[in-house]
Amino acid sequence: MAGVAQCVSRSCTSGWSDWIHGELWLTPVALVRRRLSLADTMANGIGPTVRAPLPVADAGWFDHYREAIVAEHRTNRFIPFDAIATARLRSGVLNDALRITLRDGTHHRLLWLTKDPAHAILFGALPGLLGARLTR
Repeated sequence: MAGVAQCVSRSCTSGWSDWIHGELWLTPVALVRRRLSLADTMANGIGPTVRAPLPVADAGWFDHYREAIVAEHRTNRFIPFDAIATARLRSGVLNDALRITLRDGTHHRLLWLTKDPAHAILFGALPGLLGARLTR
């Protein structure tokens, strides 16, 4: 796999019971959530946690280490776009959200601070990646 991954947020949580922020990476083939530390979470405040130019990385690294990323912590995610049955992108007052149902029936929720650029970037990228599987 070739390409570039973009870090679109460093305030991403895996749901309402997850209070520790993580990075949300958009790769050409997947969304990746990697947990950060409590100190990072506290330093984030109300955001924004990433600014232009966005942090980038070799997308192949994420694909190569996908199993290790998920094994690092129970709240980490590697969500391939081709495994997504439906996704719903929502904008809120304090946080934005992406609700995902995989083809195997597994549900995921990703939340991030509204001051991060994640919603705008995902709003632009996900329709082309998911087509009719995405609702807003």
